[in-house]
Amino acid sequence: MSGYDPQLVISAIVVNFNGLAYLPDCLAALHAQDPAPEEVLLVDNASDDGSTAWVAAHYPAVRILDAGDNRGPARARNLGVDAASNETCLLLDNDVVLQPGALATLRAELDGAPETAIVQARSLCGDDPDRVHYDHADLHFLGTLVLHNWFRPLSSATAPSGPVGAAIALCFLTRRSVYRAVGGFDEKMFILYEDNEFSWRVRMCGHDIRLAPEARCLHLGGTVGLSVRSAEAPYPARRTFLHCRNRWFVLGACMRWRTLLFTLPAQLAYAGLYFGFAVSRGHAIAALRGHFAALLAFPAILRRRRPVQSIRVRPDRDLLVALPMTANPGLADRGFKAWLRRTSDRGFALYWRVVRGICG
Repeated sequence: MSGYDPQLVISAIVVNFNGLAYLPDCLAALHAQDPAPEEVLLVDNASDDGSTAWVAAHYPAVRILDAGDNRGPARARNLGVDAASNETCLLLDNDVVLQPGALATLRAELDGAPETAIVQARSLCGDDPDRVHYDHADLHFLGTLVLHNWFRPLSSATAPSGPVGAAIALCFLTRRSVYRAVGGFDEKMFILYEDNEFSWRVRMCGHDIRLAPEARCLHLGGTVGLSVRSAEAPYPARRTFLHCRNRWFVLGACMRWRTLLFTLPAQLAYAGLYFGFAVSRGHAIAALRGHFAALLAFPAILRRRRPVQSIRVRPDRDLLVALPMTANPGLADRGFKAWLRRTSDRGFALYWRVVRGICG
């Protein structure tokens, strides 16, 4: 075929767990893209809601991969990329609805920057499309993500002029070769923080991440039992556990030992602050379980870090920031919690300014 470029032919990978309510809109929007993906794979995490049967009946061309059990989206994405036929892969959660032209915009951004490994779409709130949900992010030296344009009106959302610090995993285009070279997503994490770790690995190996702000998608329901969309919604104990465990997974796998040594006082201070938050929510046991689970996983963390640290080309001091951290809406907006949040942000920023130059 004249002009055929296999780099631009896309495999779309949709991660699914009990997504029957979302898949009709997700798959219809995906197939309506111009050009549409050459192949669509649905990686199913042991759904029991009939969603795979619905897909088989309505979209027989979609390849359904049975993950066997539900070990989270991290493993499902890895399975999908391994099974994909093409170098360029779109990874999509089942509650994401691409807007017209989104895929072509993502592809143009990736094609225009050979050093770029990931291009993220701009995610809008499913119940308020005039408001940004997830956008680009930065890697905080404490192992968290600093989210930009978080719940900001779309009309006032800013757009970066170049590469960004990190991507959010719900909708992004990537190069399969880079994805596999850096080890994909850490399957131990199940969910939460897995995009921090993956973004850090991509960037430490010399690749860039970009946002395509005109490539838009709607983010509908979120993850049941984990997502927090409003101040009125309960903060799940399981999220507390995963936060405490997975942050140490990120730091242990990605951060240079010298950086971890010099930032350890700040890391412990943050852990203490978050434990206080957990206690206030009645989640003290969940937080302690998370820290203990990270300690037990230390040998696996060491195995995870070795391959990519050996090909690192960018130091931590060039990857990490100390910007004000992101909190879910309503959790620390007023009173003592707001004061504590502002004070800790200033303290951590000052600490990073002092140690950054000697970090690895």
